[in-house]
Amino acid sequence: MLNNLSFRAKLVCLLICAVIGFALVTVVAIDGMQSQQTSNAQLQRFGQIQTTVDKMSLGILEAADQLRSLNDATYEAYSQTLTQEKDEDLSRLEDEISHAARPDLKEALVASQTTLQSYSNALLDLAYQRSIIGFDSQSGLKSDIVALGDDVSKAIEKLNLLKREFVNVRQAEGSYLAEPRPDILESLNASFKRFMIRVENFGFKDTIGVVAEKYHNTILSYGDAYKALQDAEQRFTDEKVAFGERQEVLSALLAKYLQQAEQYANEQSQQSLITLISVSVLVSIVSIILMLSIGRSARNTLMRIVADLTKVKDGDMTAKARINTKRNDEFDALSTSLNEMTSGLGNVLSEVVGTTSNVSQMINGLNSAINNIADNNRSVNQRTHSLAGATEDISHRITQLSSTTNELREHSSETYESAKAGADTIRVVLDNLKGTVEAVNLTSQQLDELGRSSTDIDNVIGMINDLANQTNLLALNAAIEAARAGEAGRGFSVVADEVRALAEKTVDATSRITEIVSSIQSSTQTAISSMEQGKERLQIIEQNGGQAEDAIRIIEANAQTSAHSSDSMATAIQDVANTAVGMSSEMEQIAKQLGDDTQSIEQIVDSAQQIHKMAQALADKTRVFTL
Repeated sequence: MLNNLSFRAKLVCLLICAVIGFALVTVVAIDGMQSQQTSNAQLQRFGQIQTTVDKMSLGILEAADQLRSLNDATYEAYSQTLTQEKDEDLSRLEDEISHAARPDLKEALVASQTTLQSYSNALLDLAYQRSIIGFDSQSGLKSDIVALGDDVSKAIEKLNLLKREFVNVRQAEGSYLAEPRPDILESLNASFKRFMIRVENFGFKDTIGVVAEKYHNTILSYGDAYKALQDAEQRFTDEKVAFGERQEVLSALLAKYLQQAEQYANEQSQQSLITLISVSVLVSIVSIILMLSIGRSARNTLMRIVADLTKVKDGDMTAKARINTKRNDEFDALSTSLNEMTSGLGNVLSEVVGTTSNVSQMINGLNSAINNIADNNRSVNQRTHSLAGATEDISHRITQLSSTTNELREHSSETYESAKAGADTIRVVLDNLKGTVEAVNLTSQQLDELGRSSTDIDNVIGMINDLANQTNLLALNAAIEAARAGEAGRGFSVVADEVRALAEKTVDATSRITEIVSSIQSSTQTAISSMEQGKERLQIIEQNGGQAEDAIRIIEANAQTSAHSSDSMATAIQDVANTAVGMSSEMEQIAKQLGDDTQSIEQIVDSAQQIHKMAQALADKTRVFTL
């Protein structure tokens, strides 16, 4: 049945089997896990109940132990704490009872709850009774009795008869407080009765007697409270025993359930393990059978394909692989591809045989053409070497011409620099000449000003002469008037003589100044005339200098044009020289390349011969195939 299934269908069957097996194993594992979780939940539940019970027992025992160390300061807190813990324990037990699934466990928990409540109440009552009596001699009824006895003692402190009688009462009091037995109480009552008779005899019944009666009544109350304390202790002891027995019963029941739960958990674990192993083994067996069947079928198909490939390897291109048209799987597709490959390879080999023959003929023609190309290449190579030599000679001659042109360019540059320097010199001279013309003009202006100043000096000198003449006349008149005055005017006459002499000297001085000024004016006029002639000549020189500057500028421009032309010619000759050198280098490279091409052509000839040999070898090898 599996032989006609395709390889893919077989793999799908194997995959489905594996998925089903995995699903079964998963279901079994999940069921086992759920059983384990149920068992664990039961174990945890019973363990939690056991923990709650143990914690409750420890708490109540600790509370009972704390009863021994109680006093008035800690009683209220102890009572509140014990009540709170009791309520919490009862609440936890109530919660456990509501979640308990087994009737006997629920019944045991209810009984434990009842005994716990009774035990806690008994403990609270015991603590209360002890607080009434007193935790020590400083509290409760004991403290009241001692205080009242002390009050009575203080009241009868100065009454010796009453004091001696009350001492017996106090002794009986101490014995009764230590152990309140009926005989001690009887002795105490007798002593107190005698004490009261003496109090009445002394007339202190309304004062000391009232305090003493209160003291006696308190002692009697102590006896009743002590009896109630004994009853509370007995009840506490009974409840404690009942609580312990009930806890033992509950612990035994929980231990039994814990053991059963552990046993159930182990059984479920073993059962799940056995089921899981069984399903896994079954799935593995089915998968192995399918895999062996698929592997054997694939092996047989591959063996047939390998046999067909061996025939093809031996050269039998007519070999064909068998194809199962019913199955038509991947191996059948591989067989079909193999048959198509064999047919195609046979066709290719047939074409290779024909092509090999054609290649041999073409290679023979190629060898002849390549030999002709090699001969022509050698001839071109020789001519190229000759052309390279001629190009190198041209390059040498152009190099010489370039050197001559460079010398011409240098001379032109020197001419241009000389013309440029001459132009600069003339430009400087003209600048200086302009400065000279300006200086001459300025000097001419100053001389004109000097002439005008000289004329002004003449006018001033004329004025001075007029003043001197007038002074002389005034002096003369003064002398005449002094002479008329006689002796009285003699002094004034001396002064007039001196003034007249001074006026004469002034006239002489002005005469000399006039002569000097006239001489200066004559020299100034001569200088002005000479300066005018020099100015005219400087103007002519300036005009000629401008023309010379224009001529030098034209020479400089021509020299610059000549230098530029020389530079252009030198550059052009240098470019030609570089081109010639480049042509020579390129001709050498062409010659070298032709040499390399010749070697390449020879290699191509060798390769063509090798291809020819390979084509013959290929033809020999293709003869072994059956087409």
